[in-house]
Amino acid sequence: MSGCDSQNHTTDNRTLLLELYSRLANEPASEFGWGKGKENARTLGYGEKWLNQLPDIVWESAAAVGNPFSLGPIHLDETVVDIGCGAGADACVAALLVGDQGTVFGIDCTPAMITKASANTRASGLKQITFYEAEITALPLPDACADVVISNGAINLAEDKNTVLEEIFRVLRPGGRLQIADMVRAPSTDTPVCPGEAESWADCVSGTLTPEAFLSMLKTAGFINVELTEFTGYKTAAGTIGALFRAIR
Repeated sequence: MSGCDSQNHTTDNRTLLLELYSRLANEPASEFGWGKGKENARTLGYGEKWLNQLPDIVWESAAAVGNPFSLGPIHLDETVVDIGCGAGADACVAALLVGDQGTVFGIDCTPAMITKASANTRASGLKQITFYEAEITALPLPDACADVVISNGAINLAEDKNTVLEEIFRVLRPGGRLQIADMVRAPSTDTPVCPGEAESWADCVSGTLTPEAFLSMLKTAGFINVELTEFTGYKTAAGTIGALFRAIR
């Protein structure tokens, strides 16, 4: 999980987001209070072929909250956009799926993550990935350029989630697929968790929405066939849980 949103962000939120995810990029062995790395990915159902084919360094800064690749196939020669790509583990998996003639774009606002993602793709021998240091509220991509948009634990970090979803809708082609894992409020939680605390926001807690609110926002953005398929069991706090969502442009 990684991502930023400069619009409407408080200085504290943005500073702590950058600090936290820079530390995840540069000091992945540190304790963060939530799952990360290859074993976390294995627990979430990532295929052994991907886990073994990609170098271990690709996985060490990966804080997946779910497996977006479980939501539907990604085909050879397709174009995939990874929103809040972090150190690029999901982008690398997508590159394996689209093959040499496919294209993958990774977007993240943390410079250290983009640096590491670029190094990880080189270590993996993958040349079909391009990374951009940019805000997920203003994707540096043309309209209707993507067959699939994936994201993993990043949209909850944005304060302006409506704009993020509008941007995803914009870059998807008609009929394009949205396949995301994100943190949501656990269904049994009725009130915000740690509201207003910047540390809590950066840790994917107080920026979470209820599942119903997230589904509603997807529909408002224009998506159809909107679905929450399952909860992943990933936790960042007692009141949060990872969830898998899919939809069609």
